[in-house]
Amino acid sequence: MPNKISGSIAPSASSDGMKSADCAENIKEEVVSKHVHEAAPAELADLPSRQPPRSKTALYQVIQKFRNPLPLPPPATSHPVLAYDRDLGSSDNFRSSDEFDLPETFNPTGWKNLHVSGSGSIASIGQITRLRPSKERPMVVLDAREESHAIVGGYPGTWRTPNNWGNAGKSRDEALADEQQRIQALKSQETVHIFHRKDVKSEARNPRGATLSKPLIFSEEELVRAAGAKYVRLTVTDHLSPRADDIDAFIAMEREMALDERLHVHCGMGLGRTTIFIVMHDILRNAAMLSFDDIIERQRKFNPGRSLDNNKDVSDKGRSEFRNERSEFLPLFYEYAKQNPKGQPLLWSEWLDHNA
Repeated sequence: MPNKISGSIAPSASSDGMKSADCAENIKEEVVSKHVHEAAPAELADLPSRQPPRSKTALYQVIQKFRNPLPLPPPATSHPVLAYDRDLGSSDNFRSSDEFDLPETFNPTGWKNLHVSGSGSIASIGQITRLRPSKERPMVVLDAREESHAIVGGYPGTWRTPNNWGNAGKSRDEALADEQQRIQALKSQETVHIFHRKDVKSEARNPRGATLSKPLIFSEEELVRAAGAKYVRLTVTDHLSPRADDIDAFIAMEREMALDERLHVHCGMGLGRTTIFIVMHDILRNAAMLSFDDIIERQRKFNPGRSLDNNKDVSDKGRSEFRNERSEFLPLFYEYAKQNPKGQPLLWSEWLDHNA
């Protein structure tokens, strides 16, 4: 069964209250979109420039791999630390297909109808309202993060563990329950300490941080809905390919979207998981008209790739076995989409079973 495609947290704060919080925290939308002369995202750079056709045997083997339960990281052994993903008033890796002029050397088929954008974590109403959601032009915000997170005093806060695997191995309901429990516990505190993500990651002896007195705390769903957009939550483990239930939920969401409805995708930094779902959106809509190579080449140009190195050794981080999952997954998802344009008639899991 596919996951439900909306979160379970009911909005509890007014839009006016959140707008006041934005002003109080002096949150400004500072977006820089850099595309030229940047390395391709690691998930796309790992793909060959031209994808050779798979033999039936090779295709069957990959189908079997993704049909069976994929390995998961071990449970976290360290206590999650509340960290802010970036400083107040900043935004990571924003890009919008509606604002991006595809160079003439790339195949433009279907590009103008993608209406997709991506970024790092959401922390202010301004990040949503700049996309101008309305009844005439509705927008879906796809939150792809498995790790527990919230907006804390204007900061995009995340309960971090190594590799962002604090909720790895948990069911969707368990991950959302963990997040809700942490938010409620935080709201009961008079003072909240939050630390810089990079210092938490490097285990700095004297981490940068902030001490907040009775900060306003919201779930992301509350913030997004107050801004007038729809909210969809998937629980995708960082650094891994999405699992079948999240893929089915994504397809169910796409089936319900109107042709001109806009999609905004984000994860923590706006790179790995964000890029994967933007590419999947393009594939699902255009696989019947474009080759896999045409889609990947234009997505390489569109998606930012800074701080990504496809030759990076991650063996010391405990995630080597997951390194190739995403680059194996995307060509297979293209095969699915060619046979199921716009996600019809079969879901991903049904297609895998049908071809096993």
